[in-house]
Amino acid sequence: MPADRPDLTRLSIDRGGSARRGGRGGWWVALLLLLAGGAREAWHAGLLGADPDHPLVSVGSVRRAGGVARAEGTSANGYVVARRRAALSTDIQGRITALLVEEGDRVESGELVARLDTRELDAARTQVEAEIRRAEATHALAETEYARHAALLETGDTSVSARDNALATRDEAAAALAALHARLDEIDVRIDKSSVYAPFAGVITAKDAEVGEVVSALGAIGPNARGAVATLVDFDTLEVQVELSQSTLAVAREGAPVRIYLDAFPTDGYPGRVRQIWPMADRTKATVEVRVEFLERDDRILPEMGVRAVFLDEAPADDAGDEDRGVYAPAAAVVEDDTGAYVFLLEDETAVRRDVELEGDPVAGEVRVAEGLRGNERVVLSPPPGLADGARVRVGS
Repeated sequence: MPADRPDLTRLSIDRGGSARRGGRGGWWVALLLLLAGGAREAWHAGLLGADPDHPLVSVGSVRRAGGVARAEGTSANGYVVARRRAALSTDIQGRITALLVEEGDRVESGELVARLDTRELDAARTQVEAEIRRAEATHALAETEYARHAALLETGDTSVSARDNALATRDEAAAALAALHARLDEIDVRIDKSSVYAPFAGVITAKDAEVGEVVSALGAIGPNARGAVATLVDFDTLEVQVELSQSTLAVAREGAPVRIYLDAFPTDGYPGRVRQIWPMADRTKATVEVRVEFLERDDRILPEMGVRAVFLDEAPADDAGDEDRGVYAPAAAVVEDDTGAYVFLLEDETAVRRDVELEGDPVAGEVRVAEGLRGNERVVLSPPPGLADGARVRVGS
């Protein structure tokens, strides 16, 4: 009789029941996810009510129109440089105790930029002042003694030699007093040199030292010494430095018209002209340096920017559409109140207030902006009432 076969039915998997249980749970999860996604989209669309902390806004763009037409001619690449710049320092060694400027600060001629430690000089000045008081007393006594001997000589009660000795003592005291005053003046000069002043009006483009560092004009007093405290640039002297090939140098006669295009803003040209042709060529590169001055400039022009200069055969005619040149903002973005006109720029989902100056009336839904905007900024359209500077917003379609 064959052996009984083992019962394997208990090891089988009930796929029907498992599927039913899993199917019911899956439908509920899918429904919940669908509802959650719809609620999220509705919230972003503003269908579930406004969020007072993050109002929903629409955004437009600021348009820059006009500019200089693309010019044809001999072109060369160059950089924006300044004819007048200075590394501000002193001709004495000292440790910085105060640095009153930051990069980008505008300073006036004669404005204090930095101050060095003057405690040692102050102590020396106090000592010299005390010596001067003592020398003044000595000089006064010598003057009195000389006057007495001069009077006694007239009556025959003293000798000529005694009178001469008194005279020499008086003159010696006067000389010692003058030397002390000269020494005091020298200390005052050194104290004045311990303060760094701006030699002309301009912009601080770099801080070359910090408070606590030692500075010297020679920069040769140790590895931690600095040669200057800051770099000052006169932005009114910004111009273009170009190196022209000797084979094309003929286009760069002094006064010749030039169109200047910043690499950062290649569609906006600036009128210029050749100011100077360098009196020496570069033998290794077979080039000649040419300096081109801006006839018009704005605050977008910065030192060391790359440019393309186009040398023209003749001055271009005036653009026919000059009246359309400028910066235009959507009229719906402008808010006007008692303080003036302003817009809200959109920066990283934050509304930033920017005051503007307008020109003329809105035309075709746009208004011309004279000051405050450059072009290509994103602005909030029809800002909600009560929108504050720095408020977080949500951007709608």
